[in-house]
Amino acid sequence: MNAHTEKLDHEHLPGDGCATVSHDDHTDHVHGGEQHEESKVHSSHDGSHKEGDGCDTVQHEDHVDHMHDGHRHYQHGDHVHEH
Repeated sequence: MNAHTEKLDHEHLPGDGCATVSHDDHTDHVHGGEQHEESKVHSSHDGSHKEGDGCDTVQHEDHVDHMHDGHRHYQHGDHVHEH
């Protein structure tokens, strides 16, 4: 098993309980005979991003990224994705 499945309707976060394997430069989660790339989460991020938080923003696909500290962040529920 070494290829990703097509775009998912769910995400995999660090520590979600799935078996993991190293794949190129990232971690994959394995379940149901499929291998899915782990979402890049900013684990040490303080606070959350919202409209008017003072960060520069840029449209990215179906959401808005907030830019600071040299990274692009996207608030998704209770966690922050990092691009």
